[in-house]
Amino acid sequence: MSKISFYFLYVMISCSSLLLSGCGGGSTTQGNPQQIGINFPVGAEVPDNRYVDHYQILVFGNSHVRSHNLTGLIRQFILAGRPGAVVDITVAGDGSYLDERLYNKVDLAFMQSRSWTHVILQGQKYSTTGLNSYPIDDSLIWLRAVKAQGATPVLFPEHGQDGNSTEGSRVHQLHQTIVATEPGCIAPVGLAWDKVWQQEPRMVLHEADGNHAALAGTFLTALVFYQSITGNNAELLGYFPQIPVPAEQQQFLRQMAAATLQQSPACPF
Repeated sequence: MSKISFYFLYVMISCSSLLLSGCGGGSTTQGNPQQIGINFPVGAEVPDNRYVDHYQILVFGNSHVRSHNLTGLIRQFILAGRPGAVVDITVAGDGSYLDERLYNKVDLAFMQSRSWTHVILQGQKYSTTGLNSYPIDDSLIWLRAVKAQGATPVLFPEHGQDGNSTEGSRVHQLHQTIVATEPGCIAPVGLAWDKVWQQEPRMVLHEADGNHAALAGTFLTALVFYQSITGNNAELLGYFPQIPVPAEQQQFLRQMAAATLQQSPACPF
């Protein structure tokens, strides 16, 4: 049975902002690292947990990680690609940005309370127009904190909004600047979406709101995370008849995910 848990009551978040990333959280008074006692090693190697027998994955994110049960799809793919493995995925409550999560005195403590194998980090602030910039310091601290726990940090740069042909690659580049400063993994979600559109411009990956993923988009994103987490080639997964995405489309999306990760590997190992 699926074991996807929530440690806080999920609160749906409005996605109306045009300047920040597709979804966000409420405001939280920020402090500084000294005030919350953060002191993690800088520049540590990324723990390699691709081949564990028990995947224990923590997900920090907003409504994009809940669209069409993304984490449930990731779990299905890992169970199919790694027979005999155990997979537990915990989705953190609310949808705050990473900087807000760092200083709310709850999320960091929860991350440190268990032995995770992977921590997915989504919520670095960015400008959809590219005209504004936001600090990356708190994302750097999250990478250091996750590695200090022996877990693999996997950054989640969001796909671009419908009609915005540059957003996905630009957000990926922003996350590349983060891991260039502090080593970590990046799931190349936006790049995979862009590759699909280059091959099949008419494929519908967004919901009608032009922001969240439709089922096909979630399927693609889950494939990217599957390969990023396990190291297994997503193209080698079989057909999932229980997922209402046509077999031919599933095969195409598997190919696009694998090709993206071949060109842009998620992790430095």
